[in-house]
Amino acid sequence: MSRDGNQTDDLRVQRTQKLILEALLELTARKGFAALTVSDITQNAGINRATFYRHYQDKFDLLNSYAQTVYEMLEDSPPKSNEAGERQMHAGLVKILEHIRANSKFYKVMLGKHGDPGFTETIRQYIQKRIRRLLPEDLQRDQAFLELYVAYSSSASIGAVLWWLDHEFPYSAKELASRLRQLEIGSLKASSRSVGKSS
Repeated sequence: MSRDGNQTDDLRVQRTQKLILEALLELTARKGFAALTVSDITQNAGINRATFYRHYQDKFDLLNSYAQTVYEMLEDSPPKSNEAGERQMHAGLVKILEHIRANSKFYKVMLGKHGDPGFTETIRQYIQKRIRRLLPEDLQRDQAFLELYVAYSSSASIGAVLWWLDHEFPYSAKELASRLRQLEIGSLKASSRSVGKSS
């Protein structure tokens, strides 16, 4: 097949996956993930079931694929402590929050009580990986405290996003990113003092 043919196939795949993802977002917001079926998705996307199964095993595989795109955005925030790195991390967090706001109905359902617990746990684990990379070395020496802080901070992050969604965005994405960073810095400073006193 010619190069142009390959490009056409790639564009067709991308278009189909986009239709499937849009159907997932819309239908989850409307009826909840638990009640969602592959038939619902294919009908909404205007494709047949065979086409869906060429791309995904089932609705959970589709959801995991979507979660991976969120993870890639989290990974976009480089774990640096210098001033340039701080700006890049802030920009990365703003990008994630803007994505969540653009798909607010989906996230309100998926991260809430009618969502899929597996999706929330996957996002939590992604956040935990990022937190571990950003923690100062003095806090990483105490393994028990490290695990406690990571669990606390990741759950708090999800809780803050849910609060933001439930209250119809009292802060912009940039403002919320700054507020969360302030809370994180305050928590890290208090934790560092605590570790210093106990050592």
